[in-house]
Amino acid sequence: MEYKIIAPKGTDIDTLASRRVLPPFAEPVLAFVDAVSARILKDPRFKQYPELMAMAFWMRRGNIVKLKADFESKRGSRAWLGRGVVFHIAPANVDTIFVYSWFLSMLVGNINIVRVSSQADEQLDILLGVINEIARESTHTEVRDRFAIVRYEHNDEITGYFSSLCHTRVIWGGDETIRKIRAVALGPSATELVFADKFSFALVGARGFLDHDNKDRLIEQFYNDSYWFNQKACSSPRMVVWVGEESTVNDARGVFWSLLETLAEKKRLGFAPALAINKLIAECSVAIGAKDLVTIERHRTSLVNRVILQSAADINRELQCGGGLFYELRIDSLDRLADIVRDKDQTIVTCGINRADLADFVRTTRPAGVSRIVPFGEALTFSAVWDGYDLLREFCREVDITVR
Repeated sequence: MEYKIIAPKGTDIDTLASRRVLPPFAEPVLAFVDAVSARILKDPRFKQYPELMAMAFWMRRGNIVKLKADFESKRGSRAWLGRGVVFHIAPANVDTIFVYSWFLSMLVGNINIVRVSSQADEQLDILLGVINEIARESTHTEVRDRFAIVRYEHNDEITGYFSSLCHTRVIWGGDETIRKIRAVALGPSATELVFADKFSFALVGARGFLDHDNKDRLIEQFYNDSYWFNQKACSSPRMVVWVGEESTVNDARGVFWSLLETLAEKKRLGFAPALAINKLIAECSVAIGAKDLVTIERHRTSLVNRVILQSAADINRELQCGGGLFYELRIDSLDRLADIVRDKDQTIVTCGINRADLADFVRTTRPAGVSRIVPFGEALTFSAVWDGYDLLREFCREVDITVR
């Protein structure tokens, strides 16, 4: 078996796996998380990675204290302990997502083994360098002894080894990855959390958007939601559903996409030529397979590509390559959204529609999918409740004490 431990240096996996869990929200863990957050926020190398800056902001002590208060409120007088060893398998397309599940698991006391992609990634390497530096500090010994970040090519034997050690396995990475890894056995009492392929979209009230007094800010938030991970994150919007009369929607579309393309140019966004080809192939494939009329809207740059659909039946959730490719659909009223939502849908980012109408839609239509409805700018904001899992709770076991 060949795997490489890339953080912390010199870790012995068997020794690591034999350690006892720490109490939930132990001070050494809070100090480590806070140190990583502070280092990222101060280090100028991270300023080119806004998603990591957002992650560091999420990790700051003030937010962790709120997580702790919520955890303790739910726990009450019950005895919740970390499950033991948690094995996280990070996705290749959003490699740094592992930090969220690792830190949440660590916060409730678990020992963690994290497998990151074997693909070279400058952003990940800088982050791992910082984690190694902080882990070496003498004040973080208790945390350093309870985690390992490993890298290896896809290998069932190695995955089987780490799976045999763990009490919970976390698989990020999509349907195919989940199918393959699930063929590798877990221990009889181990649990598993999986994060399958998801599809997310924007829901825009056309009149509300046109009447908004700061459309530039809305578009910047939508840009961040869509382009930070090149539309590859499960919560990145890949479609825009407009709500309103046709003439109003047409007016809103003109403003919306013009502002977005101008902003993308200003950000000096660059794509590999291959991605432009992939977007063209996706556009044509959707058009060829459609049952109803499809319009491919051309822009002056390749930073924004749009495919306007007439029917929800022509939405192809599998055929999306990212990089600024958006499907569009118009509905007259919010209740028609029920015809669009599927169980694969995860996040709706929205503007121009009020909360009461959204809550009424959820209550009355009870959609099979959708686990989050958030405003523009919060698609990528991580929450301790993700894809329907309360992660802090999932990473704990309960000791039922009935002695009086």
